[in-house]
Amino acid sequence: MESTRALIENLQDILQLSVWALAAFAFWRGAGPEKATAATLFLLMVLDDIYHLGFGPYYPLDRVDPWHAFLDTAALISFTAIALQANRFYPMVLASAQLVSVTAHIVRATVPAMTSLSYYLLYVMPFYFAILVLAGGLWRHHSRHRRIGPYREWRGPPPTGPSLFPQ
Repeated sequence: MESTRALIENLQDILQLSVWALAAFAFWRGAGPEKATAATLFLLMVLDDIYHLGFGPYYPLDRVDPWHAFLDTAALISFTAIALQANRFYPMVLASAQLVSVTAHIVRATVPAMTSLSYYLLYVMPFYFAILVLAGGLWRHHSRHRRIGPYREWRGPPPTGPSLFPQ
């Protein structure tokens, strides 16, 4: 049991370092969507760390964890707002994964037979998946920027001028 706990804590340390590194890279080489996504992940991690410093590493798995439900809902709102405005595909993947996390809290509240392991995995794994998706998004942005130069970060208003489809 102690070796499993040590393995999980080491994995969490590695993942936190990954978020630090990705955030630094996003603010160094990324554009607006990458910075917004990295800032969201970084803020979620920092707020959760502050919470656990004050309240301990306890994760209630037999009932809905209100703190994590709040964080996951805030992340869903943030990722959805980014996905709706970014000129990228990966923010939609992040918003979809975060929807799984929020849904896990809803299912935990409504289905008493849900196992603790299922609840934990469904609300924690999307954050770890988001780290991989952001890394891929940063890599794609960086390689595209090197290949074609600057391109639009955010979706803009519809183009003005002559239209193929007059109204």
